[in-house]
Amino acid sequence: MKNILKTHLRPIICLIFFNVLCVNVAYAADDIFKFNGFATLGAIYNDSDDLGFHPNFKIPAQRGFSFAPDSLIGAQVNIDVNAQWDAVVQAVYRDKLDDKALNYLDVAFLRYHVNNSWEIRAGRMNTDIYFLSEYKSVGYAYLWARPPSEFYAKVSSVSQFEGADLLYKRSLGNGFLQLKLGYGETEATVATTGSAVDVNFANMLMVSMTYQQNNWQVRASFLDTKVDEYSANLSVIDDAIALFPPSIWPGGPEQLERFNFVGKEQQFFGLGYQYDNDLWLVQSEIGMIDSEWDMERDTLSGYISVGYQPGNITYYATISAIHPTKDNFSDDVGEISSDAPAAIVAVIQSFRPLIKEALDNNRIKQHTFSLGAKWQISPALVAKLQVDYSVISDNGFALWRVYEEPDSGQRVTVSSLNLNWVF
Repeated sequence: MKNILKTHLRPIICLIFFNVLCVNVAYAADDIFKFNGFATLGAIYNDSDDLGFHPNFKIPAQRGFSFAPDSLIGAQVNIDVNAQWDAVVQAVYRDKLDDKALNYLDVAFLRYHVNNSWEIRAGRMNTDIYFLSEYKSVGYAYLWARPPSEFYAKVSSVSQFEGADLLYKRSLGNGFLQLKLGYGETEATVATTGSAVDVNFANMLMVSMTYQQNNWQVRASFLDTKVDEYSANLSVIDDAIALFPPSIWPGGPEQLERFNFVGKEQQFFGLGYQYDNDLWLVQSEIGMIDSEWDMERDTLSGYISVGYQPGNITYYATISAIHPTKDNFSDDVGEISSDAPAAIVAVIQSFRPLIKEALDNNRIKQHTFSLGAKWQISPALVAKLQVDYSVISDNGFALWRVYEEPDSGQRVTVSSLNLNWVF
């Protein structure tokens, strides 16, 4: 399936993009072609010298003052071919770890409207597992300077996928129900505490449900996938374990399995609630990651945000947090034969720091308090001022780029000023 997706879907994405350009020339006078864009000019100041800030794992981290993490410009083209067929292409240019040209294409899909209730899409699409799935890059469309990192940073690795999905929607009671089922794969270049690695997630199965009624909506989502490729060099641990046969080190194969990524299942469960009556805005999401791979720790994350909007300025406060649910991963090397010489035992025990370092590189444990204001300057322009105060536990730094290993937990303040346009 992986080869089929790579062989057929990516040429389709390029073909859609080419056709959009052709339509721009040939049909600009008609209603078939619709263009819109968005941009964010964002400045941050990170007061930590040890830890670099990035909104998610796909974006390079920064210390001090920088425009890079939040600034971007995007364009979207909609082609309405007829009542049943349309296509959407969205390109976003921003600072990112993977700067291949095709990876600036966030969305490129064909859609078939079967009837008023059913839709089918194929191509590159957003993964519908959280509230901001369809507009995470459009800062104008949401309250904060950026989505809360504790919840959104980890799921950003699978924020797009290449495949197909099926949408069902209908009125239900006094509200509106939407169900979506998707399948595909994705590649991502991500970085936590250190250098970037490439990850391929295969056999992605996604299910989501949203129900909206009057001023509120709820949603639930599920994602199941498997790690297919991982570029980080774990050969030091693999080679060390391979030095000793199971007769000497019976616990060796068990350690090897902890770091083996092939076919390891990853699951995400999400719940969300939103309320907006034009004066008060409440939004909250909670997510749980369940992983068979020790390098990707099981975590529980979430946030709650409250906004008050009496006029053109909306004042808001957010509390967000992420914690591992299995916080007791051991660096124990496992069983060693009682017949092993003392020198061999000492060598095997010396691998413990390697195991601990590999496991700690993905450990996240922190919470953040945010205060901000959003000013509606004009119908197409908003400004946002936000201050984030993050409390990071010992060895829980994986949301940050670690330049100097702190001796203990840290407290970091990130101040942000954004201008967001739509055009």
